[in-house]
Amino acid sequence: FLPRYGNLDVLLAHGDTVLLGLKRRKLVRVMHGSALGEAFTARNPLRFVAQFVIYFQELVSALLQPNTVGVSRNSTRHNPFVRKWIYNGVDTNRFRPNPAARSKEPSILFVGTLAGRKRGRWLLDMFQDQILPRFPGSILHLVTEPGPPLPGVCYHTGISDEALALLYQECWVYASPSRYEGFGLPYLEAMASGTPVLATSNPGSREVIGDGEFGILAEDPDFSCQLLMLLSDENKRAELIEKGLIRAEELSMD
Repeated sequence: FLPRYGNLDVLLAHGDTVLLGLKRRKLVRVMHGSALGEAFTARNPLRFVAQFVIYFQELVSALLQPNTVGVSRNSTRHNPFVRKWIYNGVDTNRFRPNPAARSKEPSILFVGTLAGRKRGRWLLDMFQDQILPRFPGSILHLVTEPGPPLPGVCYHTGISDEALALLYQECWVYASPSRYEGFGLPYLEAMASGTPVLATSNPGSREVIGDGEFGILAEDPDFSCQLLMLLSDENKRAELIEKGLIRAEELSMD
């Protein structure tokens, strides 16, 4: 019942693979974050315990599999056996600015899940309670699982990279209230598309965005105020677009 890897030169595995090394020696394992980092942000005690168990597996995997690579400095932070890291890159041929595609009405983009650490539902409630009353014609695009039908909200499930790139170009702001990211590729995709980024402060967002150099980091109580400010201030958006493009070029696939 086990898969056969005999014809491969190298097996590239994403995620935790404790036993995979028994089947294949020429294995490169990619760490996208740390379960311990996720445990620190867990609000549910059961999830905290589960992530802590997964963290132990991550330690064993990296110990037994020397070709384990992190996608950021942060992704190696809690695992002393991950000694190498290579940044995720963004395809700047696909994710690129297109000012003509920008929506006429204020628009916000979120990529993630409604529940869990991504906190899409938290952003959804904020949009309904604070953003929509201020900007009645605004739209919140959520690239996530389907959610409740609400005014001004559009859900996009299982879309192509091309459709995602168009959403980045269309929206005025990319907003992410995630509690934890190992890297946070959507931050980078948004910047490469010429879209300002607003994120909560977490290890991944700080590494990609910096301490405000390339986007805005906001704590929960200030998040809605910063989002309203960005939707209102065209000059600030233009400033962040310019800075974000610089950062995207630094981390481009090229």
